[in-house]
Amino acid sequence: MKKLSKNQILFAVISLVLTALFLHSLNYFIANQQWKNIQIFAVAFGVFMFLNGLINGYFDSKDMQKMELSFSYHLITFISFNAVQFLYLMLYSSRFSFMNTALTTLFWGVGVFVHYLSTKNTIKGYSAEELFD
Repeated sequence: MKKLSKNQILFAVISLVLTALFLHSLNYFIANQQWKNIQIFAVAFGVFMFLNGLINGYFDSKDMQKMELSFSYHLITFISFNAVQFLYLMLYSSRFSFMNTALTTLFWGVGVFVHYLSTKNTIKGYSAEELFD
């Protein structure tokens, strides 16, 4: 198991903060039935998470594999988002649905697993066919 780089740790911390702010705001907007604000906040959250990954990934170590690096960021996002989401589920169980949270985590987990399998079949970003012609 490789250690996380400082950019990956920074990405994880920013992801935790952004996710906590998003879920707290989402909870508030749903309670007050402010549907337009939910759409605006969801788009802003997606953009900020994308920029967080883009900037931290761009300045991350160049000697790491491209596929491994993208998988690492995908896994960090999955773990940080779901950790905060399940914490909110425990704190505000009356407002968050356990079934929706579990299904989201399950399907996203399948996506992470497929990403892992595609990463496992490459060497430094090259497919086996490119290396062993």
